[in-house]
Amino acid sequence: MTNVPAPDEFRHSRAKGNDALRATGPVVESFFALDGAAYEPGALSKGVKELMGLVISVTKDCEECVYYHLEQCAQEGVGRDQVLEALHIAMVGSGSVTVPLLRRAIAFMDQVPGLAEPTSP
Repeated sequence: MTNVPAPDEFRHSRAKGNDALRATGPVVESFFALDGAAYEPGALSKGVKELMGLVISVTKDCEECVYYHLEQCAQEGVGRDQVLEALHIAMVGSGSVTVPLLRRAIAFMDQVPGLAEPTSP
């Protein structure tokens, strides 16, 4: 079973890896710019686009991508219930093979402010 990183640990590791990747050539920066532009608000809000990215990430089995989109969803004010519904759609679309990743996604969500399950008083 894979350990789920803390959000701060994930962000640090991702930033370090992206810096190393950027150093390999200009094509990487062009791709990052395209990716960023795709998620800008338009006919669809950034939050809706982040939910779409989350579902695609689950179906493509990209754990890092799932963590990234979970954090982006929280930043955009997407609620836990909305994220859970999107994860259910991903599971229906891709089947039981997604269950291990969804377990890790829930564990990561529980560490993200705005997506964490409320604690009982």
